[in-house]
Amino acid sequence: MSVPREEPPDSEARQAWQDLVGALAEIDADWIGPQRGLAPGREHLGIRGLAMALWGALDLYLENEPERPHFVRLISPYRKWGDNPDAIYFFAPLRGDLTYRVQGRRGREVYLSLTVHGGDRDGHWPTRVVAELNMDDMAFEDDGRFEVVLSPDAQGGNWMPLEEDAGSVVVRFYFNEAEAASAQPDLVPDLRIETVDGPEQAPVPDDAAVARRLRRVEAWVRSKFGGQMLGSQPRRRPTWYSDAPNTMGPPVDWTDSDGGGWGAVDIAYSAGEYELAPDEALVMEGRIPEGLFTNVVIWNELGQTADYLERTVSLNDAQMEMGEDRRYRVVIAHRDPGVPNWLDTCGEPRAAVFWRFMLPAEPPDAPVCTVMPVDRVAETP
Repeated sequence: MSVPREEPPDSEARQAWQDLVGALAEIDADWIGPQRGLAPGREHLGIRGLAMALWGALDLYLENEPERPHFVRLISPYRKWGDNPDAIYFFAPLRGDLTYRVQGRRGREVYLSLTVHGGDRDGHWPTRVVAELNMDDMAFEDDGRFEVVLSPDAQGGNWMPLEEDAGSVVVRFYFNEAEAASAQPDLVPDLRIETVDGPEQAPVPDDAAVARRLRRVEAWVRSKFGGQMLGSQPRRRPTWYSDAPNTMGPPVDWTDSDGGGWGAVDIAYSAGEYELAPDEALVMEGRIPEGLFTNVVIWNELGQTADYLERTVSLNDAQMEMGEDRRYRVVIAHRDPGVPNWLDTCGEPRAAVFWRFMLPAEPPDAPVCTVMPVDRVAETP
């Protein structure tokens, strides 16, 4: 959707810019509302989410070419979509016919992985995993440094194959600490990427290059905002996402789902939605199996957390108070019920609840959910 003009612009970049502006106007008019699952009076969430998607798209693609990529931090306490307070994610665009070198050094993270996604060239939504490598299968120097080569031809050492449809690499650092990793400004993983067989010097962007980058920005806003944050209604849920309010779906490894999007192959996911009156609480109980990491996060309908710098909207297994045999009791309520492991709804009567189980030693069970008056939570064992 282009902004109407009497004559088409003679600049390809200007046309791409007008197309991007037109796409934002189209999304505002046609997507942000009940037709995409936003109730009346919630339009501000859609506008905020669209602004964050545009911010991310500009950061990922406007000055980031697959011929000479650099890593961009995907989310933060201020830029949110599908966010996880306990993880730090990095993204770089790729081409399947080039060779890249990723270098870094291990830190305090309990989990580190690199995932090459396919089908997402030029800003489109990823459709599959091309290759995955985690810390258990990587070689490290004595000081924790590592190097991984991504290429279409087999290499020695830490190597990940690239295929024709490869479009991005996502690097994940997961932390299991008392303070959420994303809330620690000094926690900055050591990571960089370079093209081995790319141009020695990046060309100065010309009209065609700026247009190409802006088209990637538009494609990513459409695919991310429209494909994930405000998807088509009714949404097609994965098997691990419960359709019934106040219940959680059975945990399923991401590789056993459809494989689309940016998922981690070593995680079993379980999710659902709470729906609570002002005086109600949702109590989730179960046992967390031994593993590298587990957390539970509350998201709004755009997959965004509330401000976890100010409120408790997520818990990892280092933050949870657990009983014998790693049994837990997590409570979602609009006000503090006076017990451990309270997740604050921040006034939202309905929102998503998202569990992650990282490399569990045994298959996890779905949390057992009970709705009760919030005043009874402290009285109930």
